[in-house]
Amino acid sequence: MKIFIDGDGCPVKGLIEDIAKRYAIKVVLVTSIAYFTSRQYKSFEIIMVDNVPQAADMAIINRVKEGDIVVTQDFGLASVVLSKKAMAISFTGRIYETEKMDTMLFQRYLTQKIKRGGGSIKGPPKRTRLDDERFEKNLIKLITRGKISL
Repeated sequence: MKIFIDGDGCPVKGLIEDIAKRYAIKVVLVTSIAYFTSRQYKSFEIIMVDNVPQAADMAIINRVKEGDIVVTQDFGLASVVLSKKAMAISFTGRIYETEKMDTMLFQRYLTQKIKRGGGSIKGPPKRTRLDDERFEKNLIKLITRGKISL
């Protein structure tokens, strides 16, 4: 089992690092050159990709295997990850489920259509401590689920 991080803008890298150490799981941070920061995540394998749309997603898709975990906000990436029998979780701790992906992807489509038409959509709420707690709890749940199925 590995944890892949869709690293562009991921606010939970520190939490992932702590949990991965606790469970002795390898972490792969995939990030574009434009978003890479100088903070060293010594325990992470770092894959830097070009600053082009979907480069990080493609790098993750090409590497993820059954039983791995991907941390992402991208519904499209999560959908592909689930089809490969891997697990996916959002930065706020939402566990992506195959049964709900069609609805989530359709909602994303509608949102993009509204934006292209000049409309605006309210952004996500400010991140809270509760988001961190939910993320930690659900990441541990996925790790446990993955280790049981191995």
